[in-house]
Amino acid sequence: MTVSPMLRRPAPQPLTTVPESSVHGAPVARHGELAAATRDASYLRSPNTRADTHLHVAVFTRKYAVGSGMAGIGAACDPMRILLDEGMFFGAHELSKSHCRRAGCRVLFAEADRQRRDFADMRSYYSLEDRHGISLGLAMRVRHHGRPGTVIDTGCRYLIVRLDDERRPHRCHVTSGMEYELDGQWVKARPVSRPSSAPVAVG
Repeated sequence: MTVSPMLRRPAPQPLTTVPESSVHGAPVARHGELAAATRDASYLRSPNTRADTHLHVAVFTRKYAVGSGMAGIGAACDPMRILLDEGMFFGAHELSKSHCRRAGCRVLFAEADRQRRDFADMRSYYSLEDRHGISLGLAMRVRHHGRPGTVIDTGCRYLIVRLDDERRPHRCHVTSGMEYELDGQWVKARPVSRPSSAPVAVG
């Protein structure tokens, strides 16, 4: 069975996470989607005006090879040798012509496109933002039937959640048994009520 690139990594963590407290290799989530940035070339004597402007998918690194294992945000294709410019981040769907084509970044850029489509479908169908103020996205803290976890991926109209007390991820319905953390409070998602399309019998 093929395992999704997202499931092979630690759970995504918000951009606001302190790198020193992060998990090495965890994707960076910005506004509920994978983040990307250019290489931090400020310390290079002769930056490559072409390669150093490529966008890389951002991951937290605690094993950067330079500077005795300095923690920071690195490139998914080589987090031990490529730190990213933390002054400017993009959504991983943006500026597609500038995307890094190396394996580690390429597969996550493709995952980001898929997730973006899935979240758009879910937001449109379930209207959680309009009904509850909940904006679905990666790295959201949720409770599934009372058990806390983190949204780590999507599966069509389902959320893939890694519960805190279990390694194996779960495929969760957006509203069934789900609560979402919003400004420090837990908000229960109500099912969508749609008018019945059954024909009405006429006397």
